[in-house]
Amino acid sequence: MELIQKGLMATVVAGGVGTVGYYTIQKGNGTTLLDYITSKKRELISEDKDWQEKDKVYKAAQKEEVIGGVEPRDRTKTKLWQILKNWCSSTGSKVFTNIHDDTYQKFSIWCLKAKTIKQDLEDEGLQEVTRWNDKVTQFKDKDKNSDSGFITPEDNRKEVEESDIRNWCEKNKLESFKHETDQTYLRVKKWCYQPKEQLKAQV
Repeated sequence: MELIQKGLMATVVAGGVGTVGYYTIQKGNGTTLLDYITSKKRELISEDKDWQEKDKVYKAAQKEEVIGGVEPRDRTKTKLWQILKNWCSSTGSKVFTNIHDDTYQKFSIWCLKAKTIKQDLEDEGLQEVTRWNDKVTQFKDKDKNSDSGFITPEDNRKEVEESDIRNWCEKNKLESFKHETDQTYLRVKKWCYQPKEQLKAQV
């Protein structure tokens, strides 16, 4: 308690910026971005060749995914991948607040070893759906499902069928995992996976 009080006094003396920093740390319980991603079975990129691959992807990234202050281009003396590497190294020690935080999302996209949505969901303990008929019924229920436009029926059919959902899942589960609020990730999780306990109950 004495140490906490001393820390609080120090931030008050330091002024407004220090006070904000103190409360940010308390809100996140001291968990850093690196702590959090390690708990999610993810790793920071370590090999230069992997950073160089991120360089190519970053230069073609959508505007909303670009890190503030890190333009998608090389500098006169420094390659973009080196700038990304330095940003990631310094950012990993920042406090993790929640999965909606912009800094966390950029860190998750650009600083970590590649991982598919499938791998991430399996690490969460989920398993691929087996009873697709149930998913088709849920998908077609317009009263409960307002997000159905992302799957288009094949062969000029009017309604989505099991094969449409399964084909969409097969393709999109292999997309790169970005972060937990990414739209593709959320759709794959909802329509292509379910808890293992639920699967056991159906056997």
